[in-house]
Amino acid sequence: MSDSLTLGAGSRPVSDAVRWWRRSPYGLPLHALALWARCLVPMTLWFGAGELGRFGLLVAGSEFSHGSHREWRLAGAMFLFVVMVMLGMIVTVGMLHTVRGALTETAARRAEGQADEPLFTALGRAIIAYVALYLAWGWQVADWRRFADADMERYAEQYDDFVAAELSGALGTTGGAQPAKPVPPDAGTNLLLDIKIALIFTGVAIVLRYVLAALHERRGGSRLAFGVAFSELAYTFYGAALVVALVGERSQWLGRRVVVSWWNEHWAALERAVPGWRAAMEWLAGIRPDLGGAILTPLILLTLAVLVYGAYAESGREAVRGTPLEEAATRAGRRAHRITRRGAGLVAVRAGLDRWPPVLHALRLTLRGGAPLFTLMCLCYVLLAVAMDYAERGAYYLIGTAHRQLDWEVYQIPVHFARGLLFTTLTLCLFAATFDIAATRQRAKRSASVS
Repeated sequence: MSDSLTLGAGSRPVSDAVRWWRRSPYGLPLHALALWARCLVPMTLWFGAGELGRFGLLVAGSEFSHGSHREWRLAGAMFLFVVMVMLGMIVTVGMLHTVRGALTETAARRAEGQADEPLFTALGRAIIAYVALYLAWGWQVADWRRFADADMERYAEQYDDFVAAELSGALGTTGGAQPAKPVPPDAGTNLLLDIKIALIFTGVAIVLRYVLAALHERRGGSRLAFGVAFSELAYTFYGAALVVALVGERSQWLGRRVVVSWWNEHWAALERAVPGWRAAMEWLAGIRPDLGGAILTPLILLTLAVLVYGAYAESGREAVRGTPLEEAATRAGRRAHRITRRGAGLVAVRAGLDRWPPVLHALRLTLRGGAPLFTLMCLCYVLLAVAMDYAERGAYYLIGTAHRQLDWEVYQIPVHFARGLLFTTLTLCLFAATFDIAATRQRAKRSASVS
């Protein structure tokens, strides 16, 4: 991470002409609304183009997955799904980059003589780390569900025919003849691949990922960065389809293993022996989604903003830089053998610990702007989510209930689009404003220390 891209880099003092709500944590809502009003039109164009492209890929994936040679068609549908995920990432980075020109930190960098960063440069730097965050925190589940739901909605008559055939056979309305076994519907299964085909495409994706990653380390460049990100997604999704197919065939075998039975029996005994254990586990399971949605989700999205605006760090060393932990990590790195360090890195990746350094780094950068800044950011995010839910409910209340199901599906299109547009643009402006205030305050501190 170059010095020119670090948070609040440089020692040029912040101009006194900067309004207070661009510097104060308590002015975060005003700053976010100002950014939103200034950048709404280009962000709307980005969002509309992304939704249109995603709709086209959803329809194409549903159409392509039905027909002859279905096993190979499903592999192509998975490819379209990877393209859809990449499109969503490009749109998000483009929307954040649109807000970049309205930030106080950008104006300060321009005053220092730094040139504006083009979109493709920001994409080339951000896309690989974005893929890592996307996969590490399981955001692909929502896209996966949307891709399958679109196929189920377009081929819903398969379920109607299947249920009708089962009822006809159960009621004996076939005239005494032996009823034919109804064909189970395949709608909604367009991301479930055959084991052999999934293995072939996973192997190709692994080789492609290795080659492109090696070329990117030597040469760099936006094109190779896109290739690395795409091959990483393809490897993950084709590999996930392979794992799902294998698990589906081995789940019964696994359930009969002695270790699994031993674990289930001892866990049940622990629940019976410890008073309040079951209630405590149920309470934790109930508040975990709320804590994740109120704290972790905005922090991860802030990490994306930090990533696009050039103060991103994916190593644990950057997250603890300037603290006593940095010295301890340096000592451990000097004393440990290279094989030990590599093994520890592999264990951290397998345990999912590699997803935390970028988030912790973003948290540290935010806290440099003051604890109220982080608290207000989380509060504003939660209030926006709640407000959007009530706004959507209010829109349906105004539409009324005396409508057919087909009419409801038509009415939901503009409502969903408007809700997604408002929530996405407002939240991205909120995180951009959070970064801007933190960077401005850090720049002011460095200016004061230099003077």
